[in-house]
Formats: sequence, C-alpha cells, structure tokens
Amino acid sequence: MSTSQNISGGRAPSFIEPQGTLFGHPKGLMVLFFTEMWERFSYYGMRGILVLFLVSNTKGGYGWTDEQALELYGTYTMFVYLMSIPGGILADKFLGQKKAVIIGGFTLVAGHLLMAYPPEWAFYTALCLIVAGTGLLKPNISTMVGGLYREGDSRRDSGFTIFYMGINLGALLASLIVGYVGEVYGWHYGFSLAGFGMVLGQIVFIWGRKYLQGVGNLNKNEKDEDRIFTKDQTGTAAAKGFMGFTKHEWDRIIVILISFIIVLVFWASFEQAGGLMNLFAQQYTDRVVFGWEIPTAWLQGLNSFFILTLGGIVAAIWVALAKRGKNLPSIFKMGLGTSILGIGFIFMVFASLQRTSSADGLSSLHWLVFAYMFHTIGELALSPVSLSFITKVAPKRIVASMMGLYFAVTGLANKLASLIGIWAVRLGELEVFIYIAGFTIFLGIVLMVLTKRINKLTHGMEDKKMDEEQAQTGQLLEAEMS
Repeated sequence: MSTSQNISGGRAPSFIEPQGTLFGHPKGLMVLFFTEMWERFSYYGMRGILVLFLVSNTKGGYGWTDEQALELYGTYTMFVYLMSIPGGILADKFLGQKKAVIIGGFTLVAGHLLMAYPPEWAFYTALCLIVAGTGLLKPNISTMVGGLYREGDSRRDSGFTIFYMGINLGALLASLIVGYVGEVYGWHYGFSLAGFGMVLGQIVFIWGRKYLQGVGNLNKNEKDEDRIFTKDQTGTAAAKGFMGFTKHEWDRIIVILISFIIVLVFWASFEQAGGLMNLFAQQYTDRVVFGWEIPTAWLQGLNSFFILTLGGIVAAIWVALAKRGKNLPSIFKMGLGTSILGIGFIFMVFASLQRTSSADGLSSLHWLVFAYMFHTIGELALSPVSLSFITKVAPKRIVASMMGLYFAVTGLANKLASLIGIWAVRLGELEVFIYIAGFTIFLGIVLMVLTKRINKLTHGMEDKKMDEEQAQTGQLLEAEMS
C-alpha cells in the first residue's frame, strides 16, 4: 500500500508530523487514550458490580440466583460486543469513525445515567442504550488508533499497548470508586457515577478533535491499494476474485479469522473474571486483610492494576526485540498469551482445592491475586497485539468492519464465559478450572509451533517497513519509554 493512505481508506497522514508527537507518539493517541479511559470507566464500573447487584438482597439489589445473574451478564456482554458489527459497518459506509464515536458516546451517557433509576423497565432500557452506544464507539475508536500511524510504523504495537493502558486506568478507577460506592452506599449510586465518567470521555474527545485531523473521516470516493488490480509475477494485472477480493486479500482475511478463534477461546476463559471468579471471590475467598474486609468489586481492579504496572515492561520487551530485528509475529504473541492465561487458572485450581479442604470453606486471597496477575500478562501479550494485527493485515476498505467482527467474537466469548460459569455452579468450579487451564496451555503451545505456517497467509503485510521511518524508530521509542 502507498504510504499516503490510512486505514479508513482515506489519504493519509500528512497531518501526523505537523501536529507533533508526545512521548514519541502522535498527540492524537493521548486524546484517544483519555476518551477510551473514561468510556471504560463507565463500562467496567457497571461490569464490576452488575452480577453483585443482581444477586444482592440489599441496597436495591434484585436478589436473583447466581445462575440467573450469570445468564443475564453473559447475554448483556455478548450484545455489547456483537453490536460492534453494525457499528463498524455504519462507520465504514455512512458515518466515518469520528462521528460514530461521538454518537455512540452520547448514547452511552444516556444509558449509564438511566441505570441510576431503580425500576426494572429503566434497567432494561438502559442496558439496550449501552449496548447500542458501545457498538458504535468501541470498534471505531480502536480503528482510529491504527489510523494515527503510517503502514510499517513499528510504533504501532507499542501505541496500541499505551492505548490499552488507558482502557485499564479507567477500569482500575472504576473498580475502586464505582465498586466501593455501589457496595457501601447503594448499587444505583454506583451506576450513576459510571455515567458521569462517560460524560468526561465525550468532553475529552470533542475537545481533542483538532489532533485527529485526517483520522476517522468518511472518504467514500478515495481508493486504496485494496481496490486496485494487483499484478502477478509477470507484471500482468490480476482480476479481483470472489466478492471483489484478490486471493492474497482472502488469505489475509483467513488469517484474521484464525486469530478470531484464538480470541474466542482466550476471552471465554478470561471473562470468568466478571462472573464465576467474581462470585468465587465473594463466596469462597477470605478477603480480610489486617482486620478489614476488602470489597469484592475491588478485586476486579487487580487486572487493571497489573496492566498499568506491567504494561510498560511488556511494551519495553517488544521494543527491545524490534531494535534487535527480532520482531515476534502477532500469532506467536497471541499463542504465548493464551498459554500464560492457562497458567493463571492453575492458581484457581489451587484455590478451589484449598476452599474444599479448609474448615471455614474459604481459600486464601493470594491465589486470586496470582491468577489475575498471570491473566493480565497473557492479556498484554494477546489483546493489544490482536487489535494492531487487524489494522495491519485486513483489507483497508473493510478494516472497521473487521474490527467490529473482532469485538463481535469477543461478545460471543462473553456469552460462552457465562455458560461455563453456569456449568461450574452446577458441577463445581474445580473441574472447570482444570479444563480451562489444560486447554488454553495446550492451544497456546500449538499456535507458537505453527506460527510460521499461519503467518505466510499475511503475505508480508505484517512485516512491511518504511525505510525513512526505520531510521527514526529507535529515538522515538526511547522517547516513549523515558
């Protein structure tokens, strides 16, 4: 692809250099960072207390059974991400990513603030608004991150990691603030705080649009490399194939679909955090530290805390490998992350064994801490890399749609996670933790072994470099880490 084109199909980023950089990255990254931070504050604030609210008999809770709560939680989180498909298509065809983020953001504000109103009709209406708003905002703001970088810019993976840290700063603040207010003062007070967080996110994005010129706009008439006839080795133009894509483009789509299988397994396992592991923390974990009982919702913040403390280390490892010309392929990183996630579930096996053998029926808190730490390391290896992988490999005119499909797969994984949680309620969590640990470790190893074969389907799109940028990469990355 020409280096003057961006992921939304428009002409590119002459705007990047004049706007300058901050910590070695385009200033627009910080705008998207803080916008997503507040959007995730609202989402994870609600996510952290939703199941606890549904099963609670106090402070306005509905008093549902564990199975009922897990079922609604899984259905809600599934549709939150499934709506990313129409959200991505609307952005690609009609709105552009920037307008989609603004419309989605205001829809989220309405939904989260309505959650503060107690009646059940308001609760279900609010869930629908949040689902619709997230579907517009989530895939498109992630796509805009990729649009800040020219093709082959080796800062892209670390840029997504920084963006990902914004997600988790919001999630950590939500766990501490929304979780505490919800458990101590009332669930609906917690929900209202999540809504105010979304208002701040909208303010940041609207103010910061001046740093996003040329990114996220709708450019229907522009043509990119993926619309032009390709040439075979003899120089003869090659006609487009099925549905207007060349064979090479179909190969790239196939490798993304393979990555989606990995994503499905990873998040179906990881998302036990908001359901099964959340209930395990509340019912079967000794949360008393120095005579004070830690609120259950605060443990949801461990994942975000570890991302903020370990994210820079993981980014530095990728940077160090890049400087030495040893870039690990995205598929390898995703396999590595999946195996590390599985190791985290081994600690949950130990927790289950301890709680079934202890006199008080409780397990030690440190098992959950270690589990969340390894889950976080696995997430850092897989999630930001998989987002970046889509923006590099997908045919450019469908990149927002592919990003929407990524989040849709994540939604299916959330529903699968709730079904696994219900299975654990009926059969016992020990067996479920053993199965998850064994399967994810095995799958990750298989992916790492087969990386070279799978990566051939990208036809070098992941490895393209810009010579003029390569000379500056070391200095820019050093500035970022300083």
